[in-house]
Amino acid sequence: MTKRTTQFSYLLFFLFLFSVPAQGQEFEDLVSRYTSENGKGYMQPLADAFGATLNSGLYHSAKIPAFGINVELSIETTTAIITDEQKTFTATTEGLFEPVQTAEVPTIFGDVEPLEVPGTGGTAYVFPGGFGVKRLPVAVPQLTVGSFMGTQAMLRYMQFDLGDDFGSLKVLGYGVRHSISQYIPLFPVDIAATFFRQKFELGDIVEANATYFGIQSSLQRSIFEFYAGYGYGKSNLDLRYEFEGTDGSEEISFELDSEGSNRLTFGFGVNLLLFNLHTDFTLGQSNVLGLGVGFKL
Repeated sequence: MTKRTTQFSYLLFFLFLFSVPAQGQEFEDLVSRYTSENGKGYMQPLADAFGATLNSGLYHSAKIPAFGINVELSIETTTAIITDEQKTFTATTEGLFEPVQTAEVPTIFGDVEPLEVPGTGGTAYVFPGGFGVKRLPVAVPQLTVGSFMGTQAMLRYMQFDLGDDFGSLKVLGYGVRHSISQYIPLFPVDIAATFFRQKFELGDIVEANATYFGIQSSLQRSIFEFYAGYGYGKSNLDLRYEFEGTDGSEEISFELDSEGSNRLTFGFGVNLLLFNLHTDFTLGQSNVLGLGVGFKL
């Protein structure tokens, strides 16, 4: 394993907050499957879960003033819960291995132990293990600014320099929220609509895009606020990497599209003088637990 490949593997663990060591896992083996159907099955749960976390934590209230200066800076943490279905997939032996066989094998989130199937003449085909991941957390800062005619602007931004090998880590998201309840006098709950786009980049190696649009409602009683929302989210994850092996370098590229997912969210918040605390749970293709704290500026 080359030094750069080792660095890249550790970097991916940092980015996606994997909490287990990579002992016994050849990173080249993982990258080589990026160009095959096995690779898609192995990595697809990562694209689905990562997209679900990016498309969560976008709101914690549907109450938007018609006019006035209101600014909130929040830290939103969203954690995708990895299901048993996301830990395995059906893979097929490749190359010259005989006989051709299919097997239920670990995804990137699956069991750490590789799976071996026997072949002719005492040969064996080894499917790599996963990283034993039960959840995938992401945390991002979010700025909400309003209001004009019941409309707020939303911004997510984060950037870190990870050195010459990998370049910058960037997260950029932007969108709008608009009050619907302002058009319905004396309506007992607040209603708003949201549209949001996000882009995640790691130098020239990883690029992810996510889109969300939906409608939310909320009801405030004293310092407590209950909210719910229904929306649709979609994302894609592209990976590009120049692998430096013993036979020279090879350009690897891989694209994973997450199927569009309907999302239903239920949440609860506590509004204090200068800040609020909120938590919610989103049901969808990947279920997501959200926790956040917002500061009124």
